[in-house]
Amino acid sequence: MTLEPPKLTTFQELRASSAAHAFADAELRELVEPKYGIITGYATLMAQLETLRRIDLGATPPAQGVPVQGGDP
Repeated sequence: MTLEPPKLTTFQELRASSAAHAFADAELRELVEPKYGIITGYATLMAQLETLRRIDLGATPPAQGVPVQGGDP
């Protein structure tokens, strides 16, 4: 699966279809090209999700041996 960089027009179309949420173009631009460092850019988030999707959870051992603070001894 190849991820394409998000486009402002894509988010503007989503905004138009979700009239209950009036996002400003500046807020949508921050998703396309983050400048303030407050949020993860959409492209970065999608790449991280793709990495997680490729992990075979069936091959991952359970975390039963990991101590939990305040948990049962």
